[in-house]
Amino acid sequence: MKKFFFPRSVAIFGVSSAPSNLGRVIAENMYRIGFKGKLFLIGDRDDIVMGRRLYRNIEEVEEVPDQAVFLIPAKGLPQAIDACGRKGIQRIIIESGGFSEFEEERKTLEKEILTIAKKWNIKIIGPNCVGIINAENGLALPFYPVSPQYIKQGPVSLISQSGGLIHDIMLLSLCENVGIGKFVSIGNKLMLDENDFLEFMISDPDTRIIGLYLESIKDGKRLMNLALSTDKPIVLLKSNISPSSSRIAKFHTSALAGDDKVLDAALKQAGIHRVYTLEEMIECFKIFLLPPMRGTRLAIMSRSGGHAVLSADAAYRYRFELAEFSDEFLKTVKQKTRAGVIRMTNPLDLGDVFDINFYSEIAKSTLKEKDIDGLVIVHPCDFENELPQTIDFIRNIFEITNQFDKPVAFSLIADKKNWFTMKEAAPFPIFKDVDHAIKMLAKSYEHYRFHGRPKKKVVFHSVEKTAMHKPVAGYRIMPPDEVFRLLSSYGIPVAEYAIVNNLEQAINESKRIGYPVVLKIASSKVLHKTEEGGVILNIADDGVLKNAFHKMRPGPYLIQKMCAPGYELIIGGKRDSNFGPVVLFGLGGVFAEMFNDVVLRVAPIDKGIAEEMMNEIKGARILKGFRGQKELDRNALAHVLVNVSRLLIEHPEITNLDINPVIVFEKGKGCVCVDGKIECGGP
Repeated sequence: MKKFFFPRSVAIFGVSSAPSNLGRVIAENMYRIGFKGKLFLIGDRDDIVMGRRLYRNIEEVEEVPDQAVFLIPAKGLPQAIDACGRKGIQRIIIESGGFSEFEEERKTLEKEILTIAKKWNIKIIGPNCVGIINAENGLALPFYPVSPQYIKQGPVSLISQSGGLIHDIMLLSLCENVGIGKFVSIGNKLMLDENDFLEFMISDPDTRIIGLYLESIKDGKRLMNLALSTDKPIVLLKSNISPSSSRIAKFHTSALAGDDKVLDAALKQAGIHRVYTLEEMIECFKIFLLPPMRGTRLAIMSRSGGHAVLSADAAYRYRFELAEFSDEFLKTVKQKTRAGVIRMTNPLDLGDVFDINFYSEIAKSTLKEKDIDGLVIVHPCDFENELPQTIDFIRNIFEITNQFDKPVAFSLIADKKNWFTMKEAAPFPIFKDVDHAIKMLAKSYEHYRFHGRPKKKVVFHSVEKTAMHKPVAGYRIMPPDEVFRLLSSYGIPVAEYAIVNNLEQAINESKRIGYPVVLKIASSKVLHKTEEGGVILNIADDGVLKNAFHKMRPGPYLIQKMCAPGYELIIGGKRDSNFGPVVLFGLGGVFAEMFNDVVLRVAPIDKGIAEEMMNEIKGARILKGFRGQKELDRNALAHVLVNVSRLLIEHPEITNLDINPVIVFEKGKGCVCVDGKIECGGP
């Protein structure tokens, strides 16, 4: 993989002498940026382009290039790639479009290319991409013009499914004083995908921060495993979000655990920072360039009371605490106040201190305070004569931040003329708004806290190797008795039940189980029994059962023990196309879809994760005992969640599982599942 970014020689296919030729643009980029390796230009005729020989084919080239870049019609690629294989080239970037993104029929062409690549042990980036930019060695392969002034070498690396966004993120990052050292555009991901490059970026010593723009995820579990293997911040902008299930109405779990919610849960589990805009992505890059926020104790200094109040509100919004300044610190600040009419508190209002040069000393003293984890500075600067002092201030803050290894989020407000001059005063991120700055500090603390806790070795298998049973062929809904037997076999408590076909059997089983009982339709074709009149509760004796039986539609029927009152919850699972089995927990009964108060985790989960899930729902206080109510049996619920996770992993044929409701009782008295649905296979 490293040779893709550090080739000694590159062959560019599809070059001509025409000024508008895109292959020629690639070569021009390489010369302009200063690629130090060899270039070989391949076209369809003998010619001289940019003072260099144009080869008619790869066989004429005197040596074996480290990699080849193709910008030729798609139909000509199999022959050209085969020629590269014979030559000994093992790395290819296909920038040409016109594959399955264009027409479904082009998949045959893709298979042909993969067959040839496998024959010669060739690795392929693309197709439909713009290749790689590496600021370190001048490699610049996009087929649109790239200027040296666009590229700022730095510790961020970017993996993008879009070639156009490579250009836009490059420019936006430059405006924000963020250096991105390596870009790779992966396009259609015919062979190499985001995970292959993520693995490389994690191992790359020059990459400290990794950004991803993805429209699809090739292997979600590998993505999670890679993210969990590193402390490097990974920032993901995921687009192309839409629900995919055509059977959502049948299962609460599918309705509640939409594709995007599963993605959110998986990213959170893996410590990946999800963003929704390019601006938010670059703001994340900026904060991760600073030392980490290691706690929640924040100091704020501003030049006006209004900004101090806004900053305090933002600190509260993002769950920071305003640290108390020591008497020694406040004494230092008071030396420079004029009228002495502003209270010395946190946020620190510097409206009475007009010496900008002294601000650096205040910042330094602030970071010296042992009870302060980070500093926010709000610095409006709209006077021409403050420009030199503000530039010095920014440079000093850059040095102070590194000296104390604590983050300083600097929010600058300036006039149009001097804005970029001040932003570029030091290799230091500047924020436009204090709310953005504090929000990003919260991201920094979230990252530090996630990676600072003890790590458990959890492997998210792409294929469930632990499966105990052969997957079911075709699609079916399990009948209720089969559902309950399977749940019971995994230690999941179910209400005592019996399947019956007539009234006599129903009476006998009800007496065995013990009144009161519940009568239900036992057909797998009736998924929402309550809505269809398929459930009659609290049947007290034979006579009531007889009346209920005659009201019920034709059987078979399920007789079930009527449970004592408790609190209704839902525990479910689904098989996600990207992340595999997912466990769901939330409010149950009729409230499951009404309030949509659920949390998700990708399996496997343990008791610790089960506890996290119970704490995350909005109704968490109910589980702990609310307004005089007794605490519910969280331990029993955790046991069910862990066992549902195990069931889903060991039964890959299960695509949807609803246990709704799970009735939980007070602490020490357990819980019981009274209804369940399981879907296997696919239609």
